[in-house]
Amino acid sequence: MIRSADPQSQRSLDNRPVAPHPLLRSYYEKPEQRQQFLNDLFDRTASQYRNIDKATGFGSGLWYRKKALQLAGLKPGMRVLDVACGPGLMGQCALELIGPAGFVIGLDPSIGMLHEAQQVGCRCLIQAVGEQLPFRDDTFDFLSMGYALRHVSDLRAAFAEYWRVLKPGGIVLLLEISRPRSMVLYRLLRWYIRDVLGTAFAAGTGNRELKRLMAYWWDTTEHCVPPSTIVETLKESGFDDCRVTEWFSGLLCDYRAVK
Repeated sequence: MIRSADPQSQRSLDNRPVAPHPLLRSYYEKPEQRQQFLNDLFDRTASQYRNIDKATGFGSGLWYRKKALQLAGLKPGMRVLDVACGPGLMGQCALELIGPAGFVIGLDPSIGMLHEAQQVGCRCLIQAVGEQLPFRDDTFDFLSMGYALRHVSDLRAAFAEYWRVLKPGGIVLLLEISRPRSMVLYRLLRWYIRDVLGTAFAAGTGNRELKRLMAYWWDTTEHCVPPSTIVETLKESGFDDCRVTEWFSGLLCDYRAVK
């Protein structure tokens, strides 16, 4: 079932917002236009997102997510919230790990992505954004977010909400792609993602929005705040044991923290 929900009020924040990247005017002119741009973009490309994930991860995406969830501490029977669930990639892996005694709720602002998530067994789905979670305090044992941190409007607002809905001792796992430190890897990936994949998917499907998606995918990666900012913001939001594990010269970053 997919339903919309009115968000609960957020915990007040004393500090200024921390945007994951600067305003990208080639896609939208004002910050308040960002969410509608994203909703439209992902609604129009949702049906191909799993194929994109296979191409960008060279087929390892589901395996990597499942391993990351295991290493972070996801166990049978846990209550899981998957924020920005997309087509259900993280949720699908979580369902395999928690067993019948646990449950997974997927949350995403894109109705197109939620419909895709339904196709892989994600049944409890809510249309909402991560900065305004429609759940009571201390509800979940585990909160995951797979490669979507760049799409929130304010890291502080999102992390405050994550902290609020997790139970004491609850775990947050954020998987993200960052600009690699290796210049060779940086140039190779920029060419592969923006030029090769964007052009190939648009030509193969007739959907020109896929080229726009891959360009945006790379631009948000290139301009995203550094991992140190994300870890520090997690700490400021009240989380403990905040750490990041980096792979491939900082290209893949797995953030884990505990309430």
